[in-house]
Amino acid sequence: MLKLRYSKSNKLTDMQTEETKRGKFIIIEGGEGAGKSSQLRDIKELYGDKIITTREPGGTPYAEEIRHLILKSENAGQADAKTHFALFWAARADHMKNKIVPALESGINVIADRFDSTTFAYQIYGQGAKELEGFFWQTRDFYLGNNKPDAYIYLDVSAEEGLRRKSFQSEDENNHFDERRLDFHNTARVGFLEFLKQVPNVILDANPPKSEVRTALVAAIDKILSE
Repeated sequence: MLKLRYSKSNKLTDMQTEETKRGKFIIIEGGEGAGKSSQLRDIKELYGDKIITTREPGGTPYAEEIRHLILKSENAGQADAKTHFALFWAARADHMKNKIVPALESGINVIADRFDSTTFAYQIYGQGAKELEGFFWQTRDFYLGNNKPDAYIYLDVSAEEGLRRKSFQSEDENNHFDERRLDFHNTARVGFLEFLKQVPNVILDANPPKSEVRTALVAAIDKILSE
């Protein structure tokens, strides 16, 4: 932000340039049952106003409407990978424009529960649409531009353990992706790990007790925010 200081004679006497430091953009990722949503609630309580938290799909009123269409519509499970791919990016575009980018430009740190990494893992790998892979990276550049995440923190848990944990949740918290066969979730995990090879990442073991995972997660976030 440019600040101009004038003398009483209205002549420019001093010029200072103060640039607002861009906020950091961090993604918390993981397969079903990895514990990212509950960890993020604890993280928000710990960091308070130092961060804002959000989720995908969703995060803005319009994106939340698309979220319901993707996850809760009675016909959602019948949609193919290309349809889901388009809907996820539509929700993400609104999310970026109306919440994430304004926050980052104001110097606010943003931590999101899921992001484009899930689209890569679920649609391209889990739903078997490998033909979308090149288009994915083009779409990512187009929609995210210079606002790509600074780091992805992946909470790694086996598909078997993740689904076992999910079985204890209420049915209202589940969606048609949760209910897919084990091979879908195993393949999606491979997709996550392939995606992480292309971006800044931290992989954390999510099998230990929640408190141990949180300690490692906080350490990773602190390091990213300090860079």
